[in-house]
Amino acid sequence: MMTDADVLALYRQYNVAMAARDTATLDQLLAPDFTLTHMTGYQQPRAEWLAQIGDGTMGYVASKEHHVIVTSMTDQTWRVVGQNYVTAAVYGGATQDWPLNTDMQVVMSNGQLQILKAVVTTF
Repeated sequence: MMTDADVLALYRQYNVAMAARDTATLDQLLAPDFTLTHMTGYQQPRAEWLAQIGDGTMGYVASKEHHVIVTSMTDQTWRVVGQNYVTAAVYGGATQDWPLNTDMQVVMSNGQLQILKAVVTTF
């Protein structure tokens, strides 16, 4: 049985992998039907987001955790709301620091924790 601490570790692994542009690790952490809703409101499919990380379009550089809360919804689902300061250059823009709030749904799938969806806004 997974605990809130396991889910918190997954959240942290996601942020480290994102900043490292480690698409192989992200590929393992994300559910097949994962979506990322950006602060613009664009809901990006998993494959497109991973491709953009890989080619540098989404140029994440660093992520520093500010605050995070994990809530068990059922014995198979969790909600993670985390605030991180993320350094990134996106879509060819200048590198900037972003105070990002990520509201994430984590599920247990085939004995493995996976991120089903993430909605990102600023805080």
